[in-house]
Amino acid sequence: MKSKSIFNDLRLDREYDELVTRMTTNGTAVINRACPKASDKKSAYRFINNENVTVSRIVSDLVNQTVGNIRKLDVKEVLIAQDTMEIVRENIVNRLKKGGREVLECARTNKGMRSHSAIVMDSSSGIPLGFGYLEIWGRTPQPISEVKQEDFRGDRKRKPSYYITDPETGKTRYKYNVPIEQRDSESARWVNAPKNLRASIPDDVHIIMVQDREGDMYPLLTMKSQLDNFDVVVRAAKKRKVLLEDGTKSDIFAHSGSVPVAATRELHISKGPRKKARKAIVEIRYGDITVLRPHSPRYEDESVNLSFIRVTETAGSAEGQTDPVDWLLLTTIDVDNLEDAEKVVAFYRCRWFIEDYHRLLKKKGFGIEDIQVESPHAFEINLAVCIKSAYETALLKKGFDSKDDSAPDTLVFTPLELRIVDELNKEFNTEKKIYKNPFPKGSLAWASWVVACEGGWSAMPSQPKPGLITFKRGIDRIETIYQYLMDEHHK
Repeated sequence: MKSKSIFNDLRLDREYDELVTRMTTNGTAVINRACPKASDKKSAYRFINNENVTVSRIVSDLVNQTVGNIRKLDVKEVLIAQDTMEIVRENIVNRLKKGGREVLECARTNKGMRSHSAIVMDSSSGIPLGFGYLEIWGRTPQPISEVKQEDFRGDRKRKPSYYITDPETGKTRYKYNVPIEQRDSESARWVNAPKNLRASIPDDVHIIMVQDREGDMYPLLTMKSQLDNFDVVVRAAKKRKVLLEDGTKSDIFAHSGSVPVAATRELHISKGPRKKARKAIVEIRYGDITVLRPHSPRYEDESVNLSFIRVTETAGSAEGQTDPVDWLLLTTIDVDNLEDAEKVVAFYRCRWFIEDYHRLLKKKGFGIEDIQVESPHAFEINLAVCIKSAYETALLKKGFDSKDDSAPDTLVFTPLELRIVDELNKEFNTEKKIYKNPFPKGSLAWASWVVACEGGWSAMPSQPKPGLITFKRGIDRIETIYQYLMDEHHK
């Protein structure tokens, strides 16, 4: 559901739509590549440098569209995958440093900026419904000379980013003694996102936040008590202490691994960076635990009752694997039986969509790390526009992989674009064709099949499933046809 005006300026709204279309058509985040004409380049650069164009307004538009999709499809339960992405632009940073200009840096590499996003998905099908949260930021490095040396503790690494100035006393303190939600740090985004999502998504929609090991934070584990109709699934990363029934304490990994095996299952592991797709034989354990509050910082809740699911690859299956499956999932959802445990595992696996999406944004896809603009504001806008453009490509792949014909094709395409897809579908489904589109017309899966064929997929059973780049190629060609028709219409 698109608002009447995103920027309270119809000209800016039009330039925004045109830039999104050009980036989608050419499959790139770099304006010089997305806009062949000099006039289009000038318009695009003017747009991303306009002070009235802000990331918050673009995000507001994205969230409104997501809420509209939830209501249109009458979804009552959503999965929300959140993750942080680092954008390394080493050449740009070096250029700025040589010129003595301001550089915004990431905490890890000091060569780029970061974005934190949350993608909303239908829990029953895994189909993405849109963005629920997005923040883009960078930091101005704090010189080491500004940190009071006497306040350093000898047993900690001397990094300026580990310290903050107390506004009441003026003293420098180790910042990890401060609760996450009170910090101006990368970790705070993981806690802020659920609160913003709960405020924007309708109250009757059940939210399940799904995150990987970076999201293993005590405030997230206890957030169910603060938000209504809300649950969390997170893969454990920290060796937390748990309180056992006999009153003793144990390590969370040791305890979950000692529970009897409930079932053995075959699990399909998807292809990833430097990793082949394969099938793994895993053992599933589950139960209830009481996780104790960390000693520092001190949070209000002294403990939290959770369910856990431990998924461990068997010795025979893991032989020769450099990264065998060993997941410890913590959740606020009640897990009373094996079916509940397998359902939570399925929820966690849906989170991989956001990893694929971030991969699409980078080098093999839209090339966000090649963006050449130097202004932090212009870069943030450039990235936000690209995020909207690339999302449609990732959504098409998910629609194809799920084979769910309940999601409509209008989640991605306009009426004119659907006319183009329909014509292409006729070309790919002639009488002589053996393998035809198996999905009903009007569904997202139907449109995804056409886009994959346009991107070079032959639809033969012997050929592997189309990947993100295939869908990107297909949607690029469709958008090129769309742009041609629009240009002819305006002549």
